[in-house]
Amino acid sequence: MTFSILTEMIRKNEYFLTRDVVKEIRRTPGIRHYRDTMDCSLHDRVNRVLYHIYKRLPHWLHQGVSKNTIFSLYSEIGRQRHREGIPLEEMLQVLFLIRRGIFRCISEQGTRGRGGPPDLTREFSTDVNLFFDHMARAVISGYLECTSARKRVVKKQRA
Repeated sequence: MTFSILTEMIRKNEYFLTRDVVKEIRRTPGIRHYRDTMDCSLHDRVNRVLYHIYKRLPHWLHQGVSKNTIFSLYSEIGRQRHREGIPLEEMLQVLFLIRRGIFRCISEQGTRGRGGPPDLTREFSTDVNLFFDHMARAVISGYLECTSARKRVVKKQRA
């Protein structure tokens, strides 16, 4: 059982993962700003993160692809969500719901005999956690960058 089998498991289940995560986002009380996001847009946003897991994670970890690529992508997402007025804590909560959905999928597939050996599954989980930590840091960085820029503009306007 290889790492690629686990990423392929996510790819094959991405429709169901996306659907389930979007449902969870819609019903989670602490994520009220995403309720104004159209379903197709929310599906695209969740699906983009899943794509990065099954397509880019292996390259990011094993083939030396620059971590700056993912960082710049997600820091831009942080800036976009700031401009949309979505609170940072809601963005992070959505990322964690996506991560939880991935782990649930792997667990369910494992109970059906399609998962990997425990050591590989544990290693994969560690790698996914690292990837999400990197995405979260990037989102926070981009978001706070906008917050700082806004504060500088307000300060100039007051002067």
